Amino acid sequence: MAPYYPLLICRSDGQFEVATRSNVKEVNQPTAQQMDDTPDANGNVDCYRKLEVDDAKHVDWRRKLGGMLMHLLGGKEHADRNYILKELPEGYVLWEHVKYNVEKAAAESRKEKGKHAAGVYERQDAYLYGHPQGRKKRFRSPADFFPHLLWLATDKEGDSMNCSCKICSPDGDEDPDAFSGKSEGKNEMKYQPPTLSVAPKPAPTYAPSSSSSAAPPKPAFQPGPAAVSKEQAADASSSGKHIYRPGELVWFYNVNNWRLGVVAKRGLKGNKPRYLLQPLSNPLQHQKYQIKDDENLLRPWLAWSVPGPTVPGLNDMVYDQVPWDRVIQGEFDKAGVISDYIVDGSILAAKVVDASYSLFDQNANALAGPGEAHYNGIFLGAEKIWIGEPVRLRVNPPDIVVLIISKLIERTAPQGTSSVTLVGDVYKFVEMPTPYKNIKDWPNNPDLPPRMSNDLRYRNEVAHLANTGMWYEWRLLEPAARKGLADIKGRWYETRTLLPILRTPAKFQEDVNNGRTHDAGDFMNGRRDNNKVPEQRRKNRTDTLGQAVPRGFRVSRGLDGPPADDVFPDDPSLAQAQIQQPEMQQQRLQQGNFDGDISQFMNLDQADHGFYGSEMQH
Repeated sequence: MAPYYPLLICRSDGQFEVATRSNVKEVNQPTAQQMDDTPDANGNVDCYRKLEVDDAKHVDWRRKLGGMLMHLLGGKEHADRNYILKELPEGYVLWEHVKYNVEKAAAESRKEKGKHAAGVYERQDAYLYGHPQGRKKRFRSPADFFPHLLWLATDKEGDSMNCSCKICSPDGDEDPDAFSGKSEGKNEMKYQPPTLSVAPKPAPTYAPSSSSSAAPPKPAFQPGPAAVSKEQAADASSSGKHIYRPGELVWFYNVNNWRLGVVAKRGLKGNKPRYLLQPLSNPLQHQKYQIKDDENLLRPWLAWSVPGPTVPGLNDMVYDQVPWDRVIQGEFDKAGVISDYIVDGSILAAKVVDASYSLFDQNANALAGPGEAHYNGIFLGAEKIWIGEPVRLRVNPPDIVVLIISKLIERTAPQGTSSVTLVGDVYKFVEMPTPYKNIKDWPNNPDLPPRMSNDLRYRNEVAHLANTGMWYEWRLLEPAARKGLADIKGRWYETRTLLPILRTPAKFQEDVNNGRTHDAGDFMNGRRDNNKVPEQRRKNRTDTLGQAVPRGFRVSRGLDGPPADDVFPDDPSLAQAQIQQPEMQQQRLQQGNFDGDISQFMNLDQADHGFYGSEMQH
């Protein structure tokens, strides 16, 4: 038999004795009644007994815990060894709940002790006592205790809010079976696998600093305002068809190169997504719209780093400061360098968009303090973001951490300055050895938005089908956290939606076949990375885009606007309208202009926050 290498956990929060709510000290173990092994009138015994360190079940627990710990932390150099905990953390004691008949036990006394096949024990379950919350909070299996053990072994802060075991986590419920010394027959609680979320590294600096052992409050995630708009609901749906949203800045393939444009509107054709794009340019060479019926021809702005302009002299200029008339006349050209003034205009405009933000859809019913306004959405750089959905946070790699936004709050000062706070729950993506044998035992976290929950299940299904033995979860790090715009990298995207595009379908499928999936954020930049343009609060999206799009350009309101908002120029109904109004409609098409939302006008005195301006207020 291969040897087992001992592991010693030096830190423990285990307690042999705890104080009850009435401040009475209580031994942290089964009660005297529960330990009573006196047979009843029918010769049945139902009791708890302490397991010694050399008991087979005690050894089995320590082997499993040691194996899971080194599988997660040890790396490949330890993969060929067996490990066992030398002892359980101090203060933790393993007890066994047994139920048997004395006469049957005597008849089987020569057979192996505790063997279920012998038919002696009707019940033989082990429980680990010692958690500082008392005897009613106990662990039912090695997999149940493992997240707590991992926290003890890795968390330098010793903050129980960083622990994701079922007891320390927000959803840790009391064990009903721990109250009584006698089992309740058919009505006794069956074992339910815990919701495990563990991290292989010490807790990062953004974790809460409280040292209290009390469980943290439940996540503060809310799915948005009381009345969620149709467009917001479509973007939040796990069955949504579109990756990109109206008003977002994207890369698009332009015959033989990639250009930058803004999504004017989106729709479906043959149940497949399509987009109407307005290319960005300098103010003197606006381009005609383009229709893209294939999302493989598009990329998020943050998927690639923007190159420098083809005219080197523009590299340190901001879009609105450039004398574009002189540029187009060639005054800034460099000998031997091919210049593309349209491309340069799009590059400089994109940097301005990346550094800008504007809020929309003010929530007038929110409880706002003086100088505050609450909103349901924000155009943050290139992307459109709603409350109720996740955004990527800036943390030390390789950690993957998101904030699920529950509030968007803007504070303004008399001098016109603006600061935005995003409030929500912080989650970290973690992986660990799977504690579940069957898919039917997989838990579902109701606090996650549908897109995150659906994506998480997909990634676990990929790992399960490939027999990787791994389990993935989003672990709550900090409820009701408050973050600034500088903390946000950008939108969070689903793995199977965006990664086949970013990595190519062949590479993505190869990873899936091997049971591997990645977070799309691993292959994306963050907002304002390598961008020297100062951050700017803009009135609305039209103000942000400025002269980089034709005058009169509109961004569609989508499902929140009239159906005409989403009519594409190649739609037959539009052709009929052109027959009725040929001159006016043709002029709009030539200019690359589209009907859509009216600009949102906002003043910093909070007098008018209408997203679509006074022309379309209801």
